[in-house]
Amino acid sequence: MRILRLDKILDKTGDTRSPHYDKIAEGLFTRPVKIGVRAAGWPEHEAEAIIAARVAGASDADIRKLVQRLHEQRKTAATDLAGA
Repeated sequence: MRILRLDKILDKTGDTRSPHYDKIAEGLFTRPVKIGVRAAGWPEHEAEAIIAARVAGASDADIRKLVQRLHEQRKTAATDLAGA
């Protein structure tokens, strides 16, 4: 799994910084993952899923549901790792 930093995410989405963080606040993009003390990024597969949904014509409500599912998958993966 690749973690993409902000500049790569902005390249993929075509957004600029402010609108990208607005989308996060509105539940239209996943929250970043801490990868260091002063570093964060996004799992590439999450960005690809959101972009693919947009291309397919998904509504904002559909995107919010997708984002919620992606966040739940993160929790499930963390729980699975903790139990292993």
